[in-house]
Amino acid sequence: MIYHVTCNTDDNYLQHCCAMLCSLFENNKEMTFHVHLLTHGLAAESKIFVNSLCQRYGHKINMYDVDETKLEGVKFRKNRPLTKAAYYRILLPELLDENIERVLYLDCDIIILGSVKELFELNLDNYALAACEDLCPTDDCHRRQLEMDLNDKAFCSGMMMVNLKFWREHESEKMLIDFSKKERGHIYYHDQDALNYVFKRQWYSLPFKWAKAPFGIAIIDNRNRPSDINEYVFTPKIIHYATEMKPWYDVWTPRRKYYVKYLKISLFPNAKLDHVCVSFRLKTWIANLRYILNRFVRPFIPNLLEMIVIDIFNVFLILYTLLFKHKNIKHLLLSLWLKKYKN
Repeated sequence: MIYHVTCNTDDNYLQHCCAMLCSLFENNKEMTFHVHLLTHGLAAESKIFVNSLCQRYGHKINMYDVDETKLEGVKFRKNRPLTKAAYYRILLPELLDENIERVLYLDCDIIILGSVKELFELNLDNYALAACEDLCPTDDCHRRQLEMDLNDKAFCSGMMMVNLKFWREHESEKMLIDFSKKERGHIYYHDQDALNYVFKRQWYSLPFKWAKAPFGIAIIDNRNRPSDINEYVFTPKIIHYATEMKPWYDVWTPRRKYYVKYLKISLFPNAKLDHVCVSFRLKTWIANLRYILNRFVRPFIPNLLEMIVIDIFNVFLILYTLLFKHKNIKHLLLSLWLKKYKN
């Protein structure tokens, strides 16, 4: 049986794309994949390498040079300029052969650590896709853009098992393009917003083992059973480096080793880690320290001592805010109140 997988990349992201594909192939050796690579203007040497990578594992690859004219007018966030490649996947029903009824979409900032076969075995007859829940909408304006009520949940589009048959039957591509070009004020999550708008209440929610966050420790959610939490913590199927702290930067972050491992196995030529500035390096170190303290130190601190330390820290935080950022004091006090009194 052939299992269809799709991703999109350009020359700048090809290194990360190859690390992702290598991790997929290494951890699914019993499966035969057909990779559908969406790109535009990919260099000849890049095409040769990714083709050789797939051939090395006995998989087939098709490369699609996407005609971007259909994406003229799609909206972008002003402070985060992206290329139209961010919207390629909404064209999947048109780009892929009509005989392909489902395809696994994977972002390039993903590493696969286990078998993905069970995703292809899901019953998605009444769903547009399967994905993991995301922490959005981010605010009420975002919620109104997506026309969601307070009970609606949104999904992360970094990993999706896409039901192309559903998309075609419901003419979803046109709706996705229309929303992407719609003037809607602040742009939050580009094509992910379009996907959540069109497919709200029509997606299958996956356990979080399919979207392990590199800084994540455990999912505190009453809907997750102990077995779900154990899988997320100890045997995740996918690591999704969705934050700004990517594993290809020259600074350590949790679970960066998986990216480095599969990049090395991929034999990508002239692989390199990107240098980051001092301020970003400091920001990453602080995030790393918080992660280490939360995971390895906090469980052994008595609750009373932790409460005292936190309260002392909050006093200094309030004083600092009053002296240097007094405009933020109301928001800080509300945040501290919510942390102390929430259920």
